[in-house]
Amino acid sequence: MTDIRIEKGIKKDNALLLCEWSNEQGEAFQEQWAGSKIPYPLDYGKIKELEYVFSIFNQGEFIGMIQEVRIDKDNIHIGRFIINPRKTGSGLGTEALKRFVDLIFENDSIKSITLTVFAFNQNAKRIYEKLGFEINEVIETPRLKYKMKKHR
Repeated sequence: MTDIRIEKGIKKDNALLLCEWSNEQGEAFQEQWAGSKIPYPLDYGKIKELEYVFSIFNQGEFIGMIQEVRIDKDNIHIGRFIINPRKTGSGLGTEALKRFVDLIFENDSIKSITLTVFAFNQNAKRIYEKLGFEINEVIETPRLKYKMKKHR
């Protein structure tokens, strides 16, 4: 059963859990969800510096994080989306992202949401497409990735 709740900010103990999940999976995994601007290994200080971070809970249990990376007029670029690797494959990521998108669109001045996904991350790409995101731009360096966009 899912009971997803999104909460602004991240508590230190949850940030430390996140570091543990990410570091256990390795450097390539961290780049996949956090991008190349945050050096490996992940630590609390690096998470603490991030702005507009939201914690994801299922039935009261911390299961992940997502961030509003950039706000450009009527578009919000989201990223740094991670679900506990032990909990993936059960629809929690899809449900969490759906809730987050709905939350963003509660603000009437926001007309679209963008995100970037590596081409090799087909699981994530499928989730984004399922929720109505479409490829808006192809970025070829340093690795092939797609900028995807969803309109209100």
